[in-house]
Amino acid sequence: MELAYDVKYLLDKHGVSKQSYRHIALWNSDGSRISRSDGGIYVQEVGFVQADLGGETWDASVVLARKIARGSVDVSKHKRCIELGCGTGLLGFTVAHVFAGSSGEYSDGAPKSDRVVVMTDYLPVIIDAVEEGAEKNGLFDLAGLVRPALLDWFDMAEQAQLMKDRARVPLPGTNYLSESEINIMPSNKANGCANINRLDPTECEGFFDLVVAADVLYEVEQCLVIPRLADFLLAPAPEHSSGNDGLTTIPKFIVTMSLRSTHWAEVDAFEAEMAKISGLMLVSKVDSSRLSDVAEWLETLIDSHCADVTWIEAKQDEDDSRQYRTYVFERQRLA
Repeated sequence: MELAYDVKYLLDKHGVSKQSYRHIALWNSDGSRISRSDGGIYVQEVGFVQADLGGETWDASVVLARKIARGSVDVSKHKRCIELGCGTGLLGFTVAHVFAGSSGEYSDGAPKSDRVVVMTDYLPVIIDAVEEGAEKNGLFDLAGLVRPALLDWFDMAEQAQLMKDRARVPLPGTNYLSESEINIMPSNKANGCANINRLDPTECEGFFDLVVAADVLYEVEQCLVIPRLADFLLAPAPEHSSGNDGLTTIPKFIVTMSLRSTHWAEVDAFEAEMAKISGLMLVSKVDSSRLSDVAEWLETLIDSHCADVTWIEAKQDEDDSRQYRTYVFERQRLA
């Protein structure tokens, strides 16, 4: 680990990890711009030294956030969402925006305490940044809607596996810090980890009706653990139309990943692991580039004679030729 910190020091010295702020443009289903702050959804990118890979807004999260914002992937009827690996927070903030409705109140009239987006990550500095982002985006004005929390995937999965008699998932060889190493990483808050919520596995099993994630499947071990987490966290399917335990829609697991030429083993591992989970059925798998995703949506807007949408530009997407795959899995009732 000493070598890793030397590398991070050099990156920091040369400016690679400087903190930055971004406003990311998203659109509603009718082409109107989402703007909870000036220019779009606000995110804070804290840099590689402080947050490792979680300090950057990755393109897969932009792709999924766009789909959710415009309703191509519909989450509007869900009530309890957890994001795995929230990073800068774009995806979770977008889900919260949909939950809240464009007016700042819940669009279906549900009380403010009825919905929640739990945004989780492994590093305290990321949770610090997400808390700031939620405030900047006006989401803390809706009491209880956004709840940032620390979560160790492997720790929670191990506890879940002990209950379900499953084999232990080995830790990945890179991009994973121990508890002691986390405690010496910088934090934006004077008290570090002390005031940050840690997610309790005993309170999470079967609680959520929506699990979302983006660009978290870049090592085989993560592709094995995340399907098990989704299965553990998702509520059972409703027994009838009125739902169970206050949930009125079919629970879903939605994840978008970058299709990197060097990472097909991870794609295969994830799909194989998901196929083992009898209670989750794949209902959608869509591949697209950032540009094609926007272009196809614009065509539907024009065909439906929406208001003038010529101002929606996709120039920022033209240089990104990578493909992104979005999966939607639904909870199934077991016989």
